[in-house]
Amino acid sequence: MPESRVGVLVPAYRAERTIARVVSLIRATVDLPVVVVDDGSGDGTSEAARAAGATVVTLEQNGGKGTALWRGMAKCREMGLDWVVTVDADGQHLPQEISRFLPLTNSDKCGLVVGARELRPRSMPWPRVCSNRLTTALLELQAGCRLWDSQCGYRMYRIQAVMESKLPEQGRFEWESSALVRIARRGWKIERVGISTVYEDEGSHIHPWRDTARFIRLWFGLWRVVFART
Repeated sequence: MPESRVGVLVPAYRAERTIARVVSLIRATVDLPVVVVDDGSGDGTSEAARAAGATVVTLEQNGGKGTALWRGMAKCREMGLDWVVTVDADGQHLPQEISRFLPLTNSDKCGLVVGARELRPRSMPWPRVCSNRLTTALLELQAGCRLWDSQCGYRMYRIQAVMESKLPEQGRFEWESSALVRIARRGWKIERVGISTVYEDEGSHIHPWRDTARFIRLWFGLWRVVFART
């Protein structure tokens, strides 16, 4: 079996202050192409990422994290990549842990690898622990398998699995939840690697009430995927 080609995908929104450091650390840690999707930031995110050595996809309007991930994966597929490790632009994901994901590219059954943090109050605020445990349990009911940490964006996706799973081309944070269920229901295996918990709530683009409402709508809608024959 030919060796898989892996890239690193960074969705970024108004990340001018942090993106250059994130890209530089990734490139200093692993010899992999880095693709940054500037999700309609309107600041210097694209320029900073490009100057740090990333391939940049610039969206004219903000479409949300799911949109940025989809567009980035489409670009990575054009580049001939088979897998992408997704890293947030705010520095919460440690680039030196990318190497933990890479051995799983040798699996012909794995479609997605979840970065699993320690979900305990000593590692992150207890409301986030409770929220994560609840959403993970609800999505596990639909996926039919363990998901460990449904709210962590530090993941590795097999691009083929994403494209086969009929994921929407647009979306916000709920897109990542949909990916877990759709890829699992398509017959791909979900694996995990342990990662460090680096929790900083400052600068988060999550809107608790709005994004909770989106998750609820998504969860009910995903039952159609669960009961679909294909």
